[in-house]
Amino acid sequence: MSMLVSGSGMRTGQVIGATNSKGEEPTERPLSPNDMWATVYQHLGIDHNMAFPDHFGRPMPILPHGSPIPELAPVT
Repeated sequence: MSMLVSGSGMRTGQVIGATNSKGEEPTERPLSPNDMWATVYQHLGIDHNMAFPDHFGRPMPILPHGSPIPELAPVT
């Protein structure tokens, strides 16, 4: 996963949220992998809410849920 954002211009090297003392569960601001994907898509200029039709014409979203992580916004 770190290779995915390496050299991308995102603000990396920071802690976002908090976990319990053993690092087992988030205690503050839980995030999902889809939040990271939404951030990557935003950085690439792709709307993470976009959907493509499947073989039956039903909309299939790129991500079922998730939103970009503001703290990782590209450095301008």
